[in-house]
Amino acid sequence: MADITMFAVETWVRTIATGEFHYKHVLNGTVDPKAYAKLREYIHRCCEKGICEPSGRKDGYYRPIQDLPLPVDWQNIPARVDFPIELPFDLRKYVFIYPNTIIIIAGSKSAGKTGFLYRTVAMNMKSERIKVVLLTNLEGGKEQLRDRFYAMDIEMPQPIPFTTIQVNDNFHDFIKQPNTLYVIDYIDAPEGTDFYLIGAAISKIRKKLDNSVAVIGLQKPRTRDTAFGGELTLREATLYIAMDSNKLKIVDAKVPADPRVIPKNLNWTFKYKDSGTCFVDVKRIGEITEDGFEEEMF
Repeated sequence: MADITMFAVETWVRTIATGEFHYKHVLNGTVDPKAYAKLREYIHRCCEKGICEPSGRKDGYYRPIQDLPLPVDWQNIPARVDFPIELPFDLRKYVFIYPNTIIIIAGSKSAGKTGFLYRTVAMNMKSERIKVVLLTNLEGGKEQLRDRFYAMDIEMPQPIPFTTIQVNDNFHDFIKQPNTLYVIDYIDAPEGTDFYLIGAAISKIRKKLDNSVAVIGLQKPRTRDTAFGGELTLREATLYIAMDSNKLKIVDAKVPADPRVIPKNLNWTFKYKDSGTCFVDVKRIGEITEDGFEEEMF
């Protein structure tokens, strides 16, 4: 094995390292253990040059320091750019959706969350302005997915004009295309109990969006509006929907479609057929007041 050099270590840290790393993993872990002392010396020099720094988690861990990016030009872009997405329940009448944002659908068990997500796919699949990608864990298998799409009152073309990819975790790895609607069914805690990681997974997805939008399904308890993962799942969402048995509620909406009508806490009732993808007898509950607020009915 060739001797390691400062140049090789510095190049790896600048171009390959993308997050926290242990110094023994430098050069993809190919360094002879006998050279670890020299390797650590080179990492120390990289720290002195401002290329990386100790991560602070524990001894031996470092993170690359990003170069100063170009300033953001936010004045010379069009005002109020809308992402051309359709949503069930005629929600676009009440909420404005910018590109590069997240929509959360938090549903209790068997409340219609997957049906909402699949209908969102079907309503947008023929769009001439955006592509549609469904990222799904295929819970229930390909057969159930097929049956639920074909049970809709929406024609399914052949071939189908959207992409379906089976994904179980690290959904952000599949966010690669611009001008795309990503529908994710659904994000769960990686180990079934570490729900605090769900918020971090949503944040990683948002950072990968390139003039795109992600609609993400999450599980929630019946006793509250927020998903497993709690308040952290609210942080990145421009629109947050809670679904329970035959009920849908806008928990939060950062941008109203009409500034005079605040959509937060708007409620709907509905029924759906056994397939879970056809919502019927949809009714918005209550009346819009003169101040633009919906009267709370639940």
